[in-house]
Amino acid sequence: MKNIKFKMLCALAFCSTAIAAPGLTVKGTELQYNGKKIFFSGANLAWSDYNSDVGDSPLNENAWRKAVEGTRAAGGNAIRWWLFNNMSQSPEIDQTTHLVSGLKANTINNMKKALDIAEEYGVMVSMCLFSHNLMEPNQWGLYNEKLDITANTQLFEDAGTKAFIDNALIPVVKAIGNHKALMTWEVFNEPEGMTSEGWTTKKLDKATLQKFTNKVAAAIHTENPELLVSTGSVNIKYQAWWNDAALVAAGGEANGTLDFFQTHYYPYYQDDAVSPFVNTAAQMATKYGYDNKPMIIGEFPASGWAGETYKSTFAAKTQITTEECYRKAFDGGYAGALAWQYIGDKTEANFGGYTYTIDPALKAMTALAATEEASIKIKDATIDNTTGDGKMAVTYGGDNAQIEYQKTFDLSKANTLSFEAKNNGTKAAQLNLIFKLTDAWTWTEVEGPCEVPAGEKKTCTFDISSHADRNKTLSTVIANYAAGYTGTILYDNFVAGTDTLWNFNADKYDAFSRGFENTEEMIPEIKIVYDDTYESGTTRYFRIANNIHPSVKVNANTISLVTSTAGILNVDIFGMNGQHVATLHRGATEAGNHTFSLTGIRSGHYLLRIKGTGIAATHPIRLK
Repeated sequence: MKNIKFKMLCALAFCSTAIAAPGLTVKGTELQYNGKKIFFSGANLAWSDYNSDVGDSPLNENAWRKAVEGTRAAGGNAIRWWLFNNMSQSPEIDQTTHLVSGLKANTINNMKKALDIAEEYGVMVSMCLFSHNLMEPNQWGLYNEKLDITANTQLFEDAGTKAFIDNALIPVVKAIGNHKALMTWEVFNEPEGMTSEGWTTKKLDKATLQKFTNKVAAAIHTENPELLVSTGSVNIKYQAWWNDAALVAAGGEANGTLDFFQTHYYPYYQDDAVSPFVNTAAQMATKYGYDNKPMIIGEFPASGWAGETYKSTFAAKTQITTEECYRKAFDGGYAGALAWQYIGDKTEANFGGYTYTIDPALKAMTALAATEEASIKIKDATIDNTTGDGKMAVTYGGDNAQIEYQKTFDLSKANTLSFEAKNNGTKAAQLNLIFKLTDAWTWTEVEGPCEVPAGEKKTCTFDISSHADRNKTLSTVIANYAAGYTGTILYDNFVAGTDTLWNFNADKYDAFSRGFENTEEMIPEIKIVYDDTYESGTTRYFRIANNIHPSVKVNANTISLVTSTAGILNVDIFGMNGQHVATLHRGATEAGNHTFSLTGIRSGHYLLRIKGTGIAATHPIRLK
C-alpha cells in the first residue's frame, strides 16, 4: 500500500525523490541508502569479454567475481559495467530491416547472474547500455570481421529508437526490476564523443543524442518509476547538455530526464578547470550550469597522476594521488568515484604512454573506507582468501569445447609450449593447442593432439617452433576434440620455453574463459581449485574450492547443508537458460543439518541457488 501511495504522489508531481534498488534514493545532490548518505566507491569493469558480457555468450564469472569481490574486499560498493556497447554482439538485429528485434538468448540470465553475485557482496552496478563507439565503423566485430554500423545509425531514428525500446529495453528492464544490486540504468558512455565535439568517424547532432536519451529515460521511468537513470559524460563542461529542460525540449517526454549525473576526468586531456578533484561539486554546478543533482565521478585513472604517473605534458597541472582522488571526491560533495579500470596492468599509447593498474585504487578505497565506512558499506560480506597450489578445473559437457585466454605474448624465443593435464573423466581427452596470431587473429592450430587417458595425469608438450608469427600471439586456446567427453580436467603449469605463462597460484580468478560460441552446456564451469579430487566417485558435480559455501555438499541424489541459524531458506534449481526447474525448499528452517532430494530431476546441467540463513550462493551442478 505504501508503494502504491508513493507512485500516485509521483504521478501528481509532488514527489521529489526517486528510488532504484530498494533503499536507494535521490535527495537533492545526495544519493541515499535507507535514508542515509551513500558514497559509491568503486571501479569500472570494461569489460570481462569485449562486447560479449551479455547476449549469447555465458557470463565470464571468474572475471566478474574478481572485480566485485576485489572491490568489496577493499571496502568499496560499486562497479560500472558495459552491456550492449557497440551492438556488435547484442541485442538481436533484424538483418533485413537493421532494427533491434529482441534480446540474445542469455542476455537476461547474464545480467541477473552478474547482479546476484554483486548482491552477495553488497556491491551495486551502474549498467551502461551504449558507448560512443556506436558511431565508429573502423572497429572489430568478431575477430577479423569489421562492424557494420547500419543498425547503429538507425538506432537514432524514430523507428530504430522505438524498436530498441519495445524489443530490448523494456523486456530487460521488466526482467531485472528493482534488483538490490541495481544502481542505475546508464544510457551512454561518453555520448559527446559522437558529436562534432568528439572523435568518432561518424557524427551525430547533440539534439539527436538528447532526444534518444529522453526517449530511453522516459521508457524506463514509465515502466518502473522507481528506477534511476543516468548517463556518463566525457567532460563536466558538457553536463548542461543533459539538464531536464534540454532533454524534454529535444524528445518531448516529461519523465525522460536523468536522476543523477556521471562525469569522467583524465588529466592527459583535461585541465584543472574541469577537474572534479580540484573543484567541488557545488562549484562545478555553478560554473557549468547543470541541474542540482547528485554527481558521480564515473571514470578517472586508477593510478592517479602524481610522481611517477605524472608527466609535464598533461593538461592538468595539479598532481593528485589515487588516495587523494577518493578523498577529494568524498569531501567535495560528489556522490561517488569509480576508477578506470579493474582489468589493469596496462599501458595506453593513446594516453601518452600512461600506465595504470587497479592496485592503487584498491588501496585508496581501503583508506577511504577506514574513515567513511558508514557512508559506503551496504552489507557485511565474507571474502574467501583460499590460496595454495592452484589448478584450473574445466568441466566439459559437450563436444568440441574450447577454453581461451586472450593476452598478447611474444613466444618467438620459445620452441615448445607445455602444460599438465589430469583427466578426472571416464573417457580419454584429446587436447589440441590453437593460437590466434597477429592483429588479424589468424587461427593457427598446432600439430597434435595430446591424448590424456581417463584417470591419468600427463604433461602435454607441443612444438611451436614452425609458427613464424608467434611473436604476436593474441590468444591461446585449448580445444578438447574427444567425441562425447564429459568430466573435469585439471590444468596446471603452462610453460613456453622456460617461461611460466600460468600456474594458477597467485590469483584464484585468473582462469581461461569459454571459447567463442561455447555455451554453459558445453562448459558448465571453469574454476581455480586447490584439490586434485575435484570430481570423483558418485559425486555428481560440485565445487570443493573457492566459492561453494563450506556448509553445502552435492552428492549423488541429494543436496545437504548445515545452517548455523534459524531463518528463511530458499533452495532452487534453474536451467542454464535461467528458467526455474524446481524448488527444493522454501520457507522457515531451523538451525542444523538438512537434506533435500534431487529425485525426479533428469540428467543435465543446472544452476543451484541457495539463499538464507547466512548462505548466498549460485553454483552450476551436473546431474548424471
